[in-house]
Amino acid sequence: MPESLFRNRVLKSLSPEDFALLRPSLHRVELDIKAQLEIAHQPIRNGYFPERGIASVVATMTGGRQCEVGIIGYDGMTGIALILGQDSSSNETYIQVAGNGWRLPVEIIRPAVAESRRCARQCWTMPTRSLSSRPGRHWSMATPKSRNGWPAGC
Repeated sequence: MPESLFRNRVLKSLSPEDFALLRPSLHRVELDIKAQLEIAHQPIRNGYFPERGIASVVATMTGGRQCEVGIIGYDGMTGIALILGQDSSSNETYIQVAGNGWRLPVEIIRPAVAESRRCARQCWTMPTRSLSSRPGRHWSMATPKSRNGWPAGC
């Protein structure tokens, strides 16, 4: 399947050479509501590239309170810690709005990132560029505000 048929912007933005490193191992998946994609401080097993739906990245603070610290949609991917050379994240990631997307095992992500710095850069910069181009939009869609303007609970 040519990369132009993918809706996920990270996958669409890859060069044909970088896409070829990933394509054979991409698996289409349904992303059901509340499905856990990453568990805090546990090894990340897969990266996910949503096509539809929204994943929430949630931090657990002292005392057990939780705060949504990010969301991932069709313009991003989960497992950014893998791109940065880590095995796990201090946050958990789960599906907030059901949808579908692509799953890529960590055993494929690591060698692809090692072989192509361009692939690593694209996987990292596409989601962060999307966030910075629309400041506040992601928070306002997913998280109620408190009186001080910060997300409620933070």
